[in-house]
Amino acid sequence: MVSSSPSKSLSNPGNLNPESQRNDWIVLATIVRPHGLKGEVKLSLSCSGLERLKNCSSLTLIRGGQVLKKVSIGRAFLHNDGDAVVRLLEVEGVEEAEALRGAELAVPESDRAPLNDNEYYVSDLMGLRVETSSGEPLGVVEEVMDETANAILVVRREGKEILLPVLKSVVKRVDLKNRVVVADPMEEIDAETTD
Repeated sequence: MVSSSPSKSLSNPGNLNPESQRNDWIVLATIVRPHGLKGEVKLSLSCSGLERLKNCSSLTLIRGGQVLKKVSIGRAFLHNDGDAVVRLLEVEGVEEAEALRGAELAVPESDRAPLNDNEYYVSDLMGLRVETSSGEPLGVVEEVMDETANAILVVRREGKEILLPVLKSVVKRVDLKNRVVVADPMEEIDAETTD
């Protein structure tokens, strides 16, 4: 249902009809640092995996929303720490790779992969209001954790954090048009009281 990256998606527990795109770019990875001496870079992936990145026909390096250059991937593999290492064909040498530290590999919003029915992107969830079925405000989605078996919406309100598992029994509906998630937590999980 939910994922921490724009290119990942999980099934929607309710009826979702993805609406208009809000951003110009979908960030798939961020350059962490150079790797080796031939222009390879180490990436922190923010997409569903290295295959997603390698299958992009058009990648763009951006920084602060500004286009740096179009790039393509040559060699790519996963490092043992989970980050990806890629050879960007248009980047030559460690100096150029170093200058790209912090830049992001992105695709235009219009190129994002189509979703099946009842799926949506994490980028669409960020900032949505969250309320119960009875209309009680719970907060705003500020983060999505998807490293667990079920994704978790991190909802914050007035300094309080609520963790909502993305289950059909909890998340009843996602309404992107009205920018609201309707959820009925079975039992509130408060980050301040759990250790």
